[in-house]
Amino acid sequence: MAEQTLPAVAKSVYTDCKKCGAERYHTVIAHTSSTSAKVECETCHSKKTYKLPSAAAAARKLSTGGATKRAPSARGASARAAAHETEYQTLLQETLTGETATYNMKLKFPVKARIQHPKFGLGVVKTAFPDKVDVIFQDEVRSLVHNRQ
Repeated sequence: MAEQTLPAVAKSVYTDCKKCGAERYHTVIAHTSSTSAKVECETCHSKKTYKLPSAAAAARKLSTGGATKRAPSARGASARAAAHETEYQTLLQETLTGETATYNMKLKFPVKARIQHPKFGLGVVKTAFPDKVDVIFQDEVRSLVHNRQ
């Protein structure tokens, strides 16, 4: 198995953010050792230490089927789905007068822009970063790249 290395300084790594309570992109600020780095959440700007997963943890995850998670309760899942659907419909109504753009990663999209994606369908930009946007689609929120030259 190949040995993992830390991402370069100023690059992004996708990991859990305890403050946001979700997986987010974090920018590497500095390497503190050969297996850990100081990172900053690109959303809430909280700082934390990112450590490479150890070989023992990776082996344990493989042997125990680490991806097995308890299924969410039906009530919690339906409540989240209803809240998501409400937010999606609200944003669509707010942007009803706007023009719908076909998604292209070379274009730059502002917040509340309507996007027609060939695979995910109609969506609305929730948040925009210099190189990616979070777009709410009917089924879920997805991060898409944009402004690529």
